[in-house]
Amino acid sequence: MSQEKERFMQRFDTIQKEVLVLTEGGTSASRWGENKLYEASVTALAFVDVATGDLIEDKCYLEWQLTEKECNTSEKIFNLQGKTIYRLKVQESLPFSNSYGEEVRRGKYLWVKEVLERSCHEERLDVILEEYLKPVVIHPEGCEELVLDKSLGMFSGDGSWNGESCQINLDVDENGAETANDAQDTLKKLMDKCKEWDEKARKYAAAELAECASDWARDEDDNAEEITEEEFAKRMVISEICVTIGGNFEIFYDDDNMFWGHVIIVSGNIETGIDDATMAG
Repeated sequence: MSQEKERFMQRFDTIQKEVLVLTEGGTSASRWGENKLYEASVTALAFVDVATGDLIEDKCYLEWQLTEKECNTSEKIFNLQGKTIYRLKVQESLPFSNSYGEEVRRGKYLWVKEVLERSCHEERLDVILEEYLKPVVIHPEGCEELVLDKSLGMFSGDGSWNGESCQINLDVDENGAETANDAQDTLKKLMDKCKEWDEKARKYAAAELAECASDWARDEDDNAEEITEEEFAKRMVISEICVTIGGNFEIFYDDDNMFWGHVIIVSGNIETGIDDATMAG
């Protein structure tokens, strides 16, 4: 047995049990460092212990290992889809302390051993799913309706920034709330002075990135003219505003091909101002 498999197994109880699990999203998979195996993960909203009938209404994570070949398939072995109830054979994770020193309960992770039944129904899980599927909408000033993506913990929709259309994303409040009061407060302060904030963002980004943009232009054409800070700032095109809790925000701009189609991200805090500008793929 490989060390990867052994490390994975040591996290879980050896006893197998049957559970009915309500999934939230589909399957994702990743691997770290020099590992050869991927770890698949599916977020679950709740599960029922079939033997005892106990309902655990707390998010948990279904996990299993898979090879690169298995990872590259759409099924990823078990073909688990979101917003579906499955009857599974699993092994519960053992309690442990995470890197923050917090105690993580037993069964926060479930090692999937076998899918016994798909598209099941269980009265309590059906109620949870029905409630989860109800849309949650807010209407901040300057935006059309923003709809909550519960799997991401984010409200998203269309809005206007300094007279230009863009997407608005607001993180939900802490503790799994279906509100975004903190982020809305920050957004309102940004919107009330959007012309001023937009000018600050463009000026900061231009000071940080115009020289780099000139280098990119010369890589494509030795005779390319220098991109001045003024030109750089004018060519930026607003695309997205993201606001998180604590007054933090990111303003995304399209680069008008100055970085061959990358995005320019200006970051800051509503109280302390803009503190970073970068381009990303």
